[in-house]
Amino acid sequence: MVAIVTLIVTGSLLMLAEVFLPGMISGMIGLLCFLAAIVLSYATFEGSMQHLVAIGIFCLGLLEFLIWLWWFPSSRLAGQFISKGSIGVLNVRDPSLLGRSGVALTDLRPAGSVRLDGGERIDVVAEGEMLSKGEHVKVVTADGIRIVVRRLVAGKPSSA
Repeated sequence: MVAIVTLIVTGSLLMLAEVFLPGMISGMIGLLCFLAAIVLSYATFEGSMQHLVAIGIFCLGLLEFLIWLWWFPSSRLAGQFISKGSIGVLNVRDPSLLGRSGVALTDLRPAGSVRLDGGERIDVVAEGEMLSKGEHVKVVTADGIRIVVRRLVAGKPSSA
């Protein structure tokens, strides 16, 4: 009985250590400790006691996981692992790009790069059709990081 309890406690501690140690090694060893405790209980106990130990270990592991999901993201400890910052702003329109024209630096199939009239290089998506390198384009939509361009035909955007 002491060996079973020792394996369960060791497995729980190794699962906790998985938060700090990368590579899933301590988590796997903790899982193996849980499995060894179950196997040892089947070898030690008779009747329904071995099933109760197996169910108890499963419930303990599930409880530890649920507590970790509830507690960890809001803990001070998680602040060291979770990034609070962001790069750029999503779903914010950039009106300064609308209507600007430029030249495709790469084939747009449908994504590629364009050099705008001010010399600024941006990544864009072609609207509808594929465009070849060197074609003149115009920005028709600028929504966050998604910038959509359309082919310019004789100084006017195509109707496509």
